[in-house]
Amino acid sequence: MGTSLVDQLPIAARALATRMRLASMMRDSSLPDLLRALSDETVKPEPLALVEEAVSKSQRIIGRLRLAPDTCLFRSLARYALLRRAGHPVRFVMALDPNKAEDLTGHAWIELDGAPLGEEVEPGLAVTFSYPPGPPS
Repeated sequence: MGTSLVDQLPIAARALATRMRLASMMRDSSLPDLLRALSDETVKPEPLALVEEAVSKSQRIIGRLRLAPDTCLFRSLARYALLRRAGHPVRFVMALDPNKAEDLTGHAWIELDGAPLGEEVEPGLAVTFSYPPGPPS
């Protein structure tokens, strides 16, 4: 059963605003500083399904309208910010594929309880950065 559009709207609006600000925020901050800033506050605890559905809808809008960069890095940073704000202890992760060194293929995603959230992640990726740092909880 899905969540109501009325419940999703404020979260989707925050997701769109966050995505639109991320490029300039990345120019002005290191990745750890940016993630620290995106982690600062839990404003209102929200159910995981509600946040995920609202973020998914905002991602489709971003992709169609090309309002902001649409890469796994930007998608993951926005999801991280929205989920942390809603009180979920997610972790931001970046990794490279060691088998594609000539092509330097990487990926960014969000984890909850040590598992990728909302997507499949290719096995064999070597984690190069995570926030919060340390092993998954």
